[in-house]
Amino acid sequence: VAPSARGRGVGDALVSEVERWARSVGARTLRLDVAEDNAQAIGLYRRHGLACTGEQGDLMADGVRHETVMKKRLR
Repeated sequence: VAPSARGRGVGDALVSEVERWARSVGARTLRLDVAEDNAQAIGLYRRHGLACTGEQGDLMADGVRHETVMKKRLR
């Protein structure tokens, strides 16, 4: 979300819509990777019920760090 749009519910709306879509196609788990130093995004995802798994995600563009994996079980 662009900095100028933060705090206006845009991120919440996006996460909610992705979750709605995932359920509609029969997904059982919502998984995402996030940069470990992106506290705002991690907070957003936690508000929506995702939790850090301890798994190492994809290699980031710097070629050194890996993203953090977060998941939520869908019912």
